[in-house]
Amino acid sequence: MLSELTPEVIDAMLVNQYFGRIGCAAEGRILVEPLMYYFDGCFILGLTREGTKTELVRKNPQVAFEIDEMLSPGTWRSVVIEGIFEELQGDERDYALYLLRNRKIPVFADEKMGYPGEIEPVEHKAVYPVVFRIRIQHKTGRCYTAPK
Repeated sequence: MLSELTPEVIDAMLVNQYFGRIGCAAEGRILVEPLMYYFDGCFILGLTREGTKTELVRKNPQVAFEIDEMLSPGTWRSVVIEGIFEELQGDERDYALYLLRNRKIPVFADEKMGYPGEIEPVEHKAVYPVVFRIRIQHKTGRCYTAPK
């Protein structure tokens, strides 16, 4: 049976998960990518590198974000968020990085992640993440339990 999740269950799922998927679209392209995140009770916080996703969200900041979990065979629940992608700067960026680091989400402002077009990391280069939040406009949750 398919049913709606309560706002309390939705928020609990968002707090307890680390991994979701962000969906974005612009100029006829659609992209869905995995994302480690932190939910602070109001926003989805995350980081990424410059690339296709940042190109698309700068053209169209409307995004979707989804998490799900399988509780047992035939039983699952998911949360879908519609929101606005906002790049963070200054103190807001620093605070978001602090929260992400404390959640043990890798912050790749170093050479460990590698560089486009290079096989090995280069000592003198640094990759500075694009730190962002998703301003939640709407969130829904559903669960499904197979009939016995």
